Amino acid sequence: MRTTIALLAVTFAATQAPACLAQDSSRSGQLYDELARMDSMLFEAAFVTCDAGKFKAIFTQDAEFYHDRTGASFGDAVRTLKSCPRDNGVKRTLVPGSLQVYPMQGYGAIQTGRHTFTKAGEPGAEVAQFVHLWKREGSTWKLARVLSYDHKPQP
Repeated sequence: MRTTIALLAVTFAATQAPACLAQDSSRSGQLYDELARMDSMLFEAAFVTCDAGKFKAIFTQDAEFYHDRTGASFGDAVRTLKSCPRDNGVKRTLVPGSLQVYPMQGYGAIQTGRHTFTKAGEPGAEVAQFVHLWKREGSTWKLARVLSYDHKPQP
């Protein structure tokens, strides 16, 4: 009996090993790559090139943005780039390895991650978490909902 149980346990473990070694689809693959590119485009338009047209084009018409410090904004208030952070020395950096993407059947995908914000001439940084709800419209990704929270000094 013990031999049978041990053999079953070894067999089960062996059949599960490939699943454990498989790549994490939330951190790799076509969907991940597409939304990592969209993350880059979003923050390039907002923080690097300060391109108001590109920034606006990334969002859905009914976009919603929820920020733990500044509250909620909707529609054009979300889609309008109000200032250029780089002009104030602010830089956004995605925390390496923090980006994850999860498909949402019939809609698009959820993207989560952490990023830091630094300001030229000031010591330290601020770290925050984000959740982006991306909507697939044909072959285009549009950002529909943003949660930006847990802003705090970087430890």
